[in-house]
Amino acid sequence: MKIASRRTPFGDRLCFAEVVPHQLIDIQAAFVRRLQTDGVHRDDALARSRLAVPGDLSALLQADPQLATVRRLFDWAVAQVGTGVLDEDCLWSDEPGRLGSPVGSPRTVWCMLANYPRRRPAPGEEPPPRRGLQGCLKAPGALAGPHDDLRHPAISEQVDPEMELAVVIGPRSRLLTTDNALRAVAGYVGFCDVGSRDVSDRDNNRMDRAKGFDTYGICGPWFVTADEIPDPHALRIRQWVNGEVRQDGSTAEMFHTVPEQLAWLTAALTLAPGDVLSTGTPAGHGAVKPGDVVRGAIEGLGVVENKVVLDD
Repeated sequence: MKIASRRTPFGDRLCFAEVVPHQLIDIQAAFVRRLQTDGVHRDDALARSRLAVPGDLSALLQADPQLATVRRLFDWAVAQVGTGVLDEDCLWSDEPGRLGSPVGSPRTVWCMLANYPRRRPAPGEEPPPRRGLQGCLKAPGALAGPHDDLRHPAISEQVDPEMELAVVIGPRSRLLTTDNALRAVAGYVGFCDVGSRDVSDRDNNRMDRAKGFDTYGICGPWFVTADEIPDPHALRIRQWVNGEVRQDGSTAEMFHTVPEQLAWLTAALTLAPGDVLSTGTPAGHGAVKPGDVVRGAIEGLGVVENKVVLDD
């Protein structure tokens, strides 16, 4: 199941993606429509929809970490495709510029650092030593939609986008172990983790401001539930700049697996429903400049594409 966030005149709306060609199914509107087909008055159906399916992914996961209600609604909506039951009130166009960040407003966004080799060993060369776990908080305000402009700050000359697999938390989680950590994962998203290396250098090598600029957390195009990604450690990650391949790697290259990262992080932090863990990036990324077009793709999670524009 894929869930997108569609920007509309009525605010952001969570929608089922890739069910109807070139359209998104509004989840709350579909819930109302299903109740109406069962004879529920529209006013009552509207009130019930707001309680059952909140419009933000974090709130939705807090109300229902297993997404049981939404899964039942998804199955119903799929069965209605082509019948006319899903009328225009339930559908939005899937034009890329209207998509927002599918993760909404998480409380915590954590980015792992140095979780992949800086370069791949040559044939016959020893693999690089496994590095220790490390990372930093990223400002939730940095999150942006999958096709938003990437704003290049005037105070930076080393804006570096990195394509990464990100994990979205389902149930409230603390003190996870490597054995149970994947049960806390509601799903995954593609995440372009952007940083300004020169800003970090000026800040005594701290990464929080350098990774916290507006639009430095490009997310999407949709949230994909964990059941659609049976092995998060076997996904191809690619990034292009102006059509030229920069990154072409695999999550199999991680030094530390997703369960290891979650166990390490939740030894210190309580992760809430909808919180995001971005898991690091393969080798090959580098600085971009205004006018560049950055495109990133992760197997099974879709594509993000962003034009770099000067933010002065």
